[in-house]
Amino acid sequence: MTNVPALLAAAVLLTVGILMVLRRVAIADERRPVILVVAWLCVALGVDLVLFGFFPGETISGTAFGFRMGGAAALFLLVWQGCFRVHRQALALDRPGELLRQSRAEATRLRTQLAEATAMRQPRRLTATHVHRSPVAGRPGRELGIITGDLKNVDFVDVWVNSENTDMQMSRFHEQSVSGLIRYEGARHDASGRVVEDCVADALAYRVAGHTPVMPGTAISTGPGKLATRNKVRRIVHVASVIGEPGNGYRQARALARCVTNALREAERSGSPDSGSLSEPPASIVFPLLGAGEAGADPAETATAVLTAAYEYLISDRPTSLRAVYVLAYTDAELAACQGALELLPGVERAAR
Repeated sequence: MTNVPALLAAAVLLTVGILMVLRRVAIADERRPVILVVAWLCVALGVDLVLFGFFPGETISGTAFGFRMGGAAALFLLVWQGCFRVHRQALALDRPGELLRQSRAEATRLRTQLAEATAMRQPRRLTATHVHRSPVAGRPGRELGIITGDLKNVDFVDVWVNSENTDMQMSRFHEQSVSGLIRYEGARHDASGRVVEDCVADALAYRVAGHTPVMPGTAISTGPGKLATRNKVRRIVHVASVIGEPGNGYRQARALARCVTNALREAERSGSPDSGSLSEPPASIVFPLLGAGEAGADPAETATAVLTAAYEYLISDRPTSLRAVYVLAYTDAELAACQGALELLPGVERAAR
């Protein structure tokens, strides 16, 4: 006679057990083994109840875990042991794929973290041109300042300083450097923008022909080329602030203060027409952070050296036509470095925009 309550209980247990097995993927890794044991216990018990629900008078005997058992207990343990063993083997077969998926997920997470960290470390480029002026105490009309943004947007400074290597070889037109920018913007272009006369680079090559490499700190003037009309520049001063080594790139010259002082003196020196002769003495000059670009020098240390040397030049008793010395800051990191360097100078008032 069929045992209906046993069959109903078996249906419930089988349903619960199978659903638990199918949902194992959504279960946390640390809980998964316990859930699977319970799931297969439900399945085994459900099978046991199905058999004895239809055949309540039958007896079954067998061996489980090394023990000989009979009746419902034997069937229950046999079914549970068999199901769990098959499932464990399936898990073992699936583990390499699971490990691969986990490793890929971990690699993606690490790449994301690295990208975020790199973005946090990457300086932000300043696009707007602003001037931060700091009057020099005891020297009325003289000031140190910071100019932010792209140098090609500056049209109020008489002399531009070019941070050059000891071979006095200017950068190529499209390199991201002050040297490349001055070379391109100072050249003569045709209607399509193609360079037809390399004005500044040719003038510099003429000035140093047969005399390179020069000593670090050497400052040489040239005319501004087309920058005279585009940006009202009156002279370019090329200063040897980086040293090139074959196979190792460039490094900043150690005598950075001498580079600044020599550039300032060269800016005020009268010269021949091909070196940027000035009908009137210059009143302003702008420096990049010498050697902090391709040479990779520390912006904070460079800003301190450049601004300190410029400050000492401005407060000296020697006569000077220069009234304003500016430092160019391309990024927010360079701006912070320059502002920090200004705050260290005792006779400089707070910068004003």
